[in-house]
Order: sequence, then structure tokens, then C-alpha cells
Amino acid sequence: MILNFSIFIAGIIGIFKFTQIGDIYRPFIYLIWIGCITEILNTYFAYRYHNNVIVGVAYSLCESLLLLWFFAKLGLFKTHKKLLYLLIGIFIIVWLADNFLSGNFGSSFSFYFDIVYAFSIVILSVRTVNELLFTEKEVLKNPTFLICIGLTIFFTYQVIQRMFNLYGLKDSSDFRRSVQRILIVINCLTNLIFAFAVLWMRKRRPFTFRFE
Repeated sequence: MILNFSIFIAGIIGIFKFTQIGDIYRPFIYLIWIGCITEILNTYFAYRYHNNVIVGVAYSLCESLLLLWFFAKLGLFKTHKKLLYLLIGIFIIVWLADNFLSGNFGSSFSFYFDIVYAFSIVILSVRTVNELLFTEKEVLKNPTFLICIGLTIFFTYQVIQRMFNLYGLKDSSDFRRSVQRILIVINCLTNLIFAFAVLWMRKRRPFTFRFE
């Protein structure tokens, strides 16, 4: 629980720096704050009802759409707006199908949706990192670079973990717990990376994106 609450570091920094943060980073800051609220709700539902699946499922959809908004702000879809709308449609349709057509809403996490959107976010993050490597000299001080590195690390492992849940962990509770523990540690690591990213956020961008 303590490791999961590491998201509050970036959330608190975001509160104090909000007026100094450029518009392109606002979707990410909103996501951080929603993540903080989600962790509180997760803890409450886990202790009160012994089931926080609904909170996690709802957060996954919000997270996927806010991250698409963030990448749109970066200019990643400037010349591919149809791709943005396509991804939004795919995310919503897969989320609805995974949660309602399967009849598992509230009782099971949306594993297929998590795999689809996590894989998509990894691709978008890698695309952004590649662009930054050719436009930025001090990438370690670039908040966009740090955010995308964090997203790549976390969602790559999430895809692996969800695949194990679907196809490889049904017969081994110990292995399942080990994989989950690793995800918690990776989540903490990415939260710390996000905290550094928020620290480096400024109103003006020191570069211009050239996505094509």
C-alpha cells in the first residue's frame, strides 16, 4: 500500500507547480491527481468491501483516454487525427466488450482491454522518445522524455503481467503473487520517475515537435 501511494509525491508536486506547468502537460497532471484519488478509493473498497475491481476498471478507461489526450497535446496526432479518433473508439469498444459482454463487470479486471491499451501506449511512448532523441540534447531533464520512459516501463510489464493472468498463472498462486509484487515495485519506480518529470515541467517548451 505504501509503494502504491508513491503517486502522491508527483501529485503534491503538481499542486504546487500547477501555475508554472505548460498546457501540454495538463492532461498528465490530471491523470496523476485521478491516480491519487483512485489509490484512496482502492484502499477504502479493499478494506470495506474486500473488492476494488470496479475502481480499477473505471480508472483504466480514464487513464487510457487521458494519455491519448496527452499525446494529442504533444502533437503526435497532428497529421493523423483519424488515428486518434480510431484509438479512442477502439479503447471504448474493447472496454465495454471486456466488461459487459463477458458478464464479468465488477468481478474481474478487464485483462483484454488492459493489454490493448497498454500496448498502444507503449508504441506511442516509444515513438515520442525516438522523436525527442533527435530534437533534445538534455533528455534527462525533459519531462516528456521522463514521462514516456516511465510509461514504457510500466505498461510493457503490465502487458506481460496481464498475459500471465490470462494464460499462465491459473495453476500457480505463488507465481501470480510474485508477478504482482514485481508490478507494484515497477509502479513505484515509475511514480518516482513521474515525480521528477513534474519537477522539470515549465510553461514554455524548449523544442518543437516534428511528428509527421
